[in-house]
Amino acid sequence: MKLAPRRSRWWLCAGAVVLLGIGACWNERPRETRPLVMVSVLPQKYVVDRIAAEWVRVEVMIPPGANPQSYEPSLSTMAHFGEAALYVKVGHPHFPFEEAWLDRILAEAPGLPVVDCSKGIESREGDPHIWLAPRHVEQMAIEIEAALEKILPDQREKLAANLASLRSEIAALDGDIRKQLADKKGGRFLVLHPAWGYFAEAYGLEQVAIEHEHKEPGAHELAELIEHAKEEGVKVVFVQPQFDPSAAETLAREIGARIEPLDPLAYDWPANLRRAAKALAEGTGE
Repeated sequence: MKLAPRRSRWWLCAGAVVLLGIGACWNERPRETRPLVMVSVLPQKYVVDRIAAEWVRVEVMIPPGANPQSYEPSLSTMAHFGEAALYVKVGHPHFPFEEAWLDRILAEAPGLPVVDCSKGIESREGDPHIWLAPRHVEQMAIEIEAALEKILPDQREKLAANLASLRSEIAALDGDIRKQLADKKGGRFLVLHPAWGYFAEAYGLEQVAIEHEHKEPGAHELAELIEHAKEEGVKVVFVQPQFDPSAAETLAREIGARIEPLDPLAYDWPANLRRAAKALAEGTGE
């Protein structure tokens, strides 16, 4: 009976030694030397990954499913700006996350190079989702690659080759969607939140938003939406995970349409666009 306490002390000592050993091994791991690129949204990470995944680390400010209107970055994320080599911003004047946080973010890293993904793109009022039009993503990729060359001068040829490959894929995607939606020009489609304006503009469509200025429609507005959707034969309604789908579900039931969940902030934006095009080809009002 007297041996039990000694065994307990032995196990405690042994455990401490193991933990110290683990800590020592952890500290001996090689430090990450790849430059850190910070981006605002996941589609930007996709572009950086396609061009320079081997040579950079990428951290996204807004995680999957988070709402850019209300999301606040963690202290640990903000602390990373001290080691960042590049920041890729959306740059749209009405992107709520950057409106609230960009100045504070850049204050954490004076002199940090910044890529403006909205450079040369005509801004749509209240719609910062520029990456939902392939030609805008191509412009983004060109700007990002030029900035990456400056922080990775030894990889210029490979970066340029990766950019060329990505541009070819973007052109193919754009061509496929144009063929798929060729007979839908002038058609209207319903969205919960007005995030698909650049996509609609690119392919001659018109999005009709259920909510306006982040407010659900009143009974009168909802009745009008239902009437017009029935007249136009709309068969699909886009919703996204950042917003309550209740109003969209009500409208869809009334017009006999299906709900299509699409996250405009998804990482795999090409797959997202293909899915949107397929849904619209099957259910766009004429």
